[in-house]
Amino acid sequence: MKIASIGSGQIGGTLGKRWAEHGHEVTFGSRDPHGERMSALLAEAGPNARAGTVREAAASGEAILLAVRPEHVEQALAPAGDLGGRILINCVNRFDGASADAEVRRLAPGARIVRAFHTLPWEVLAEPRYEAGRATAFLYGDDPSAVASVAGLAADIGLDPVDVGGPEAMSQAEAANGTLWRVLAPLFGRAYSLQVLRR
Repeated sequence: MKIASIGSGQIGGTLGKRWAEHGHEVTFGSRDPHGERMSALLAEAGPNARAGTVREAAASGEAILLAVRPEHVEQALAPAGDLGGRILINCVNRFDGASADAEVRRLAPGARIVRAFHTLPWEVLAEPRYEAGRATAFLYGDDPSAVASVAGLAADIGLDPVDVGGPEAMSQAEAANGTLWRVLAPLFGRAYSLQVLRR
């Protein structure tokens, strides 16, 4: 799949590298696509990755990852252009009580938005396999085919995707994950994760 990453920091850079390693074509959208930091990221990502402006990246992507700080969402999406009908993976977190999902939906009308990868630290995205199994990635979206595509991208890099079924369920999952994070991260560090066990 052709994937555009709007954001090349710890989350966007990590996911982009993992997908490129697994054969996807990744374009990182950046305000400085030829800078030293981007050159270093491309060297790590390998031959399936390249860089361009945000508009160039968005134009090339079948799926677009939005991985920026919450205060940068509007300025990051503005140059991307019309994303109507495109898969937009929203992994932005807000910590001020506002809804990152609602904001992205307002700014990208018509996009096939899937909320994913936002309940995991970048250290787990970099290495989601544990001796006992795979880290779970919770996701949801209104478009079943878009959700299935993103679930496939999660599985490609070793995650166990779980569709929670709707925004209310995702909100509850996010709240539960945040509570557990505050309790467990001091005990186990940032590389701990959750796994859903099924019968």
